Amino acid sequence: MKKVLLPALLLSLLTGCAHQPVYTAHYYRTHKAALKKELAFCTKAEKLSGSDETNCQTARSVESAEEAAAGLFSGGTNNPALLP
Repeated sequence: MKKVLLPALLLSLLTGCAHQPVYTAHYYRTHKAALKKELAFCTKAEKLSGSDETNCQTARSVESAEEAAAGLFSGGTNNPALLP
């Protein structure tokens, strides 16, 4: 019984080591290199599951929010009525 229980326990502990933590939007906003790395991973991956899918969704939302903010506050306008 002990010969079966100990390997099963060790295997279950090692299975949890491959789990990737789920990062927040604040993490990706403050760690630009991690954001770029995650976005590159998301485009290459064929199938995502669990924490990988959550991280990809969070990274994409941070990227789109930053792009929208950059366009909103860029200072330029395309409206000819507003030009001097």
